[in-house]
Order: sequence, then structure tokens, then C-alpha cells
Amino acid sequence: MKRKYSLEEKLEAIRLVEQGQSARSVSRELHLNRNNLYEWLSAYSDMGIRGLKPKRKEKDRLSYEEKCNIIREYQERELTLYQLSGKYGVSSTVLGTWARLVEDGGFEALMPKKRKPKTGMIRMKRLPKEECEKENDRLRKENERLRLENLLLKKVRALVEEREARNRAIGRKPSKN
Repeated sequence: MKRKYSLEEKLEAIRLVEQGQSARSVSRELHLNRNNLYEWLSAYSDMGIRGLKPKRKEKDRLSYEEKCNIIREYQERELTLYQLSGKYGVSSTVLGTWARLVEDGGFEALMPKKRKPKTGMIRMKRLPKEECEKENDRLRKENERLRLENLLLKKVRALVEEREARNRAIGRKPSKN
């Protein structure tokens, strides 16, 4: 699961970089992803502390037009993904994915896809208690019947093997039936 960093943790990392440490050494020292640190630095330089606030939530998804505008800005103004990340509150990884999609399939690749229902995951209505009990009784009886059938088949197999062993002992070949 992706770790969430507090505003204080982000500011501490930025302070260390501003004091002259390299981003690589700070990320190693604080055990954080170097890309996250670059995003924070870019967001902080562009927007100050406001740029370090949490990113968009799932419910705040960008529209197709907004995504296209961001990628056009990336292509035309030659901004880095980190700069755009800070400006729009979208992770640089997501922006990179969008850029690759547009590169491979054009802007239509950013169109929202209709979600297909998961196959095999049919939601059934819950049965009333009486019907559940009836179904449980039916399943118990079927389970018992299958258990008895299995025992019977094991017994038949044992008898057949015993007969074949006797026939082999007296020199007869096993039957083909």
C-alpha cells in the first residue's frame, strides 16, 4: 500500500535539500521514493506549502478535456512531469501514463472506458431464513448421499481388487470387464 506522508515530513525533506544535501541522499536517509521528493520540490517551488497538500481524491477525477489540456501543456510548453504534478495535483506517474497513452493511441486513449461487470461475480439476493434452512437441509442430505456413494465405490473397488488378486494367485488373467 502506498504510504502517505505528512506535511511536516515533506517540509523536512525539502529543508534538507535546500540546505545543500542531494535529493538522492535525502531520499535514502528518510527512506522515501526519490520521485516523490522531486514532486514535492517542484510543487513547493511553484505553489509553496499549498502545493504539498494531499493530491486529488478518487471522487475528484479529472474529465477527459482536463486530461487532454494537461498533456497538451506537457507537450507544447515542455514542462516536466514533476512541475505539472505540483500544478494540477496529479502524481507524476499518472501523468507519465497519460503521456504514453496519448503517444501510442492519440488523445482518444484518455477517453473513459466503460467498466464491464466482473464475470463470475453475480450478486444474489439473500434468501429468507426459512428458505436458507431448507437449502441447508437439502445440501446436508446431498452431502450424506455423496459420502455414502463414495464409501460404496471404495468397497466395490476393494472387492474387485481382491477378486483380481485371487485370480492372479491361481494363474488366471484378469477379466476385461
